[in-house]
Amino acid sequence: MKKLIIKIAAFFLAFGLGLFIFSALMNREATEITVDMKEASLPVTSVVSDGFEINDMYGYTGTVDKNLLRDSLTPLEKGRTLSLLINTYGDEIKKISYEVRSADAARLVENTEVSDFKEENGKINLKIQIKDLIESDKEYIFGLNLTDKEGREIYYTTRIIYAEDFHQNELLKFATNFSTLTFNKEKAKSLISYLESDSTGDNSTFAHVNIHSSFDQITWGNLNIAAPENVDIKIFEMDDTTASIGLSYIVSREEVYYKVNEYYRIRYTASRTYLLDYDRDMDAVFDADDDSAITKSTVYLGITASDVNMMESEDGGVIAFVQNGALYSLREADSKIARVFSFFDNGGDDPRNLFDDHDIKIFSVDEAGNVQFMVYGYMNRGRHEGEVGVAVYYFNSSRNRLAEQVWIPASKSFEILKNDVELLSYTGGGNELSIYMDGAIYKVDLINCIAETVAGNLDRNSIMVSKNNRYVAWQSEDGATVVLANLSSGRKREITRGSDHEVTPLGFVGDDFVYGVAGKSDYIKNSSGVSILPMSSVYIEDYEGTTLKTYTEENIYITRAVVTDAEVLLKRIYMQSGSGSYSSVSDDEIVSNIEEEVAKNTISAVTIDNLETVVEIDLAHKLTAKVRTVKPEEVMVSSAVSLSIPTEQTDELYYVYSKGSITGIYATASEAVNAADTVAGIVVDNEQDYIWKKGDRKTETKITSIEGKGVNDGETSLAISLEAMLSNAGISVKVSDLLNADEDAMEIIEDKIQGSKALDLYGCSLSSVLYYVSQGTPVLARVDGGENVLIVGYDSKNTIIMDPTTGTVYKKGMNDSTAWFQTQGNEFVSYVMTE
Repeated sequence: MKKLIIKIAAFFLAFGLGLFIFSALMNREATEITVDMKEASLPVTSVVSDGFEINDMYGYTGTVDKNLLRDSLTPLEKGRTLSLLINTYGDEIKKISYEVRSADAARLVENTEVSDFKEENGKINLKIQIKDLIESDKEYIFGLNLTDKEGREIYYTTRIIYAEDFHQNELLKFATNFSTLTFNKEKAKSLISYLESDSTGDNSTFAHVNIHSSFDQITWGNLNIAAPENVDIKIFEMDDTTASIGLSYIVSREEVYYKVNEYYRIRYTASRTYLLDYDRDMDAVFDADDDSAITKSTVYLGITASDVNMMESEDGGVIAFVQNGALYSLREADSKIARVFSFFDNGGDDPRNLFDDHDIKIFSVDEAGNVQFMVYGYMNRGRHEGEVGVAVYYFNSSRNRLAEQVWIPASKSFEILKNDVELLSYTGGGNELSIYMDGAIYKVDLINCIAETVAGNLDRNSIMVSKNNRYVAWQSEDGATVVLANLSSGRKREITRGSDHEVTPLGFVGDDFVYGVAGKSDYIKNSSGVSILPMSSVYIEDYEGTTLKTYTEENIYITRAVVTDAEVLLKRIYMQSGSGSYSSVSDDEIVSNIEEEVAKNTISAVTIDNLETVVEIDLAHKLTAKVRTVKPEEVMVSSAVSLSIPTEQTDELYYVYSKGSITGIYATASEAVNAADTVAGIVVDNEQDYIWKKGDRKTETKITSIEGKGVNDGETSLAISLEAMLSNAGISVKVSDLLNADEDAMEIIEDKIQGSKALDLYGCSLSSVLYYVSQGTPVLARVDGGENVLIVGYDSKNTIIMDPTTGTVYKKGMNDSTAWFQTQGNEFVSYVMTE
């Protein structure tokens, strides 16, 4: 009886709180009206190339950082021409102009107004001649500006590149033909030679297949799906030998629609085309009106990924979940499901509504069915159509009303915004939003629309956030203090070990905080002269400061820690304090004994005949009545709820792109290269300079200008190696003098090789750093006893080493080389040219 009373009280408390929040939203001295979300109204632009319509571009109406909209790449046709198709969708275009900028958007190369254009049947065809101000084999930003009859200025963009022949027609034909053939098993037999089917391929689900899947899986098993009529084609990356191409389309089976995305990485040669990588994702479009979608005990999601974005109320009686960009809320007590938010309706919807450069994060779900959530990214339609930003919404279940609490515009791409807000965004169901954007943490008052900076000028590496976003920690600028904040209560506490120690946040194990402590007197320099401050101890504490675990060993120091929910992995060195010399030792780990909370409503995967593995939500409480579907009315208030946060990213960042999306943003080149190697991606910096590319490596090469040279009296292997590296770039300098003046290798490279960016590649694999050798740049490496060598070439079986300790250039077996560098911690330094 007591539990029942508590539940009833909790229900009315949640109900009352929901009414209070909604009432507060509506009482900003504003008039309340209800509206339907406005339909999409912006034109869509695409590129026409050799008979293919590719690289759909969606319009931006807000301010955008043009260099960060890295969506597609368009190779120009012969004579630097660019053919565009503008689908106006009924919008009347009054003015058209275009611009060409450098890849970092800093330099305007061309700005031209189109004086003569004509619309026919809702479409405008343009053939643009880019001026000969651009260099061959160099990327630029192309921006198309439209002004419509309402005076709206709409911006579209793609990267462009002009080269002799990128074989884009052959590569596009390969990808589209491969896709079409998969729908016909007999004709698809010609594809078998391109597959790498093996035991690593998952042949139990159509939600994700790849190049390692079986032929039957690649060809859709027994689904009997017809090839789509319309396919969106996008070129992500392309050079003279390889291309990354994406296809997306809608297919249907037995009145169920599926969104499909395919990814191809292809290499072209004169003799044949090679498929380097292939991925396909398939996601069912959830239809709450389908009688089979929800049974008494399950919500059937069908063929989709099992990592469903779902949150439940404390008692498990209400769930909110996201499927294909739409948010649903199911209240089990009255069998009511609400389609809370969606830009699209179903598979046959306006294609503009299917553009998926946005995502949804659920903040809270209460027992009354109220849901607070955030939509972030590109807004396909509605009051913010064409803008990028963050919108926080509150859904009041009892009134079936949806209200926007705040709109925060952003000038960056969805991919970069996603990485920011997924690092930290939290309300706990309340009226304060804590959010990370552009190197700062902000607190936003959702009632009064006021923002304040909690912590600014933060190094991205210095911020650690718990999995539930409730706790966040950051390091002070001097490194002596870490601030640990509880965003739910608003409390903060500082962790310090005195001015002679540095405290570094490492992560969270559950809600417990992991940090390291280093003595500032323990600074050492690696073989290239780069300073490192290893940690002597690692601590795990709860929020109140109670120490749960301590890791410390005599003469053992930690250079890096990787924290997950299950363990803390420690990268270690052996060093006698004050000696300045060190050697690598094996990794160690701290194992977590944190038990994860078990959800009341659970996500499960089951096997159903021809569909193979499907995903469903097993409900905590059986539904007692037929499910009723509702669509909330959106409330619009006359008072402004837009809040601009003046942000500016100042620190150097590295962006990893894979399959057309950013998979991570990193503060160091080594982290980015390691991540890109794992996902077969690329790395670019803030200025969009290429730092590293997967697969863009010759089969063998040798830098012939570097010959063997030994050390003389007063010289070091580092000095000789650097002199050889500089000499290869056409620079002659006495490096010993620079090292004696306390300059390190990175400083010397950037100072002497104009237009270069030096890269500390500590921890990267030998295979990864050979990319730089392939580009004609030697790699500095640390070996036995702290000596240095240069990697100046390789073939399929060997590396080619210039060793100053012997004064020779010789071959060393690839496996032996890999082990040799690993025992020294894989300490590498190289550079790329950015000008």
